[in-house]
Amino acid sequence: MTGLERRYRRLMRVYPAGHRAAYEEEMIGVLLSGAPPGRRFPAPADAMDLIRAGLTARLGRAFHLQRGTGWRDAAAVTALFAALLMAGAGINRLIAGLVLWGQGDPLRLHGVDGLMLLDPAMRTVVWPLVVLAAVLGLRRTTVALAVAGVLVQAVVVGLWSVPMNARGLSPVWGLAAGIAITALFAVAVSGRWVRSVLGARGLALAVGGAALAAVTRMPALEGFWVPQGFDQSFFQPGEVIQDWAPVLVLAAATWTAGRWVRRRIAVLSATLFTVVHVLRDVPGLVNVALRGDLGGAEMLSGITVSLLAPVVILGGGLGVLRVLESLADRGHGQVRAHE
Repeated sequence: MTGLERRYRRLMRVYPAGHRAAYEEEMIGVLLSGAPPGRRFPAPADAMDLIRAGLTARLGRAFHLQRGTGWRDAAAVTALFAALLMAGAGINRLIAGLVLWGQGDPLRLHGVDGLMLLDPAMRTVVWPLVVLAAVLGLRRTTVALAVAGVLVQAVVVGLWSVPMNARGLSPVWGLAAGIAITALFAVAVSGRWVRSVLGARGLALAVGGAALAAVTRMPALEGFWVPQGFDQSFFQPGEVIQDWAPVLVLAAATWTAGRWVRRRIAVLSATLFTVVHVLRDVPGLVNVALRGDLGGAEMLSGITVSLLAPVVILGGGLGVLRVLESLADRGHGQVRAHE
């Protein structure tokens, strides 16, 4: 076995065992026959194609093990929730910026007065349009607008990356959320209309939950939700109103969806929330390390653990779903046996 073949076989391990047993020899033969004489390492393009296709096969198999079409419904609802929250965040920041502008703050960025408002203004335009298209059932238009949202979030990262140094990476969470929203809407293109999943009442509750999250986070109202004299305990009024109330309203919005769809929504939402939370924290770790308050090894270990968290959440959620569905299948089998 040549070194090139050995390395190709290592890359093939990313595929599920059944796929390797059926196709590995054929794929290795094609790859080796196309390699120029004397090559010792796989071409970067071949390596990336193998990894991408292998991960796709693994993830596809994992989702295939989950029965029914509930994943498409869950993807549509999760993407709608996330787009609603992105729209609310943009509107919130735009209003806060306009208040500061009215108070005489030039909101100068890159030497241009008012340029700071470009960030929330773009988000306020694109994400409500994504929500509107999703609610109207314009699936492909929704995906196209979500792609525009990703481009907007990329511009936002570019706006802040230079003046804020490492802290300028903070908006990366929005870029990641935009990519995830686009991917979820793309998965849901061939699924049901989101309104048919949630119903009119569920849609109203979803919009209400996002609006509640946006309004309670407006800087002008911070003193209202957290009155003077309250300690910063976990169950202070501000925490309950700002965090738990919107989550409960969004959870209530999913009640009209089927039980298995609700569980899938919970898994996808928890994973997406973890991704956003992690990417909000990582720039802080980098900034602390640049100040010399944290060693390089500590920073890398912290970032590694943080980035693994969404994988653990998704894997754990899929595992729990599989166990629950196996138990349900066993229960149905026992009922049929008694009949």
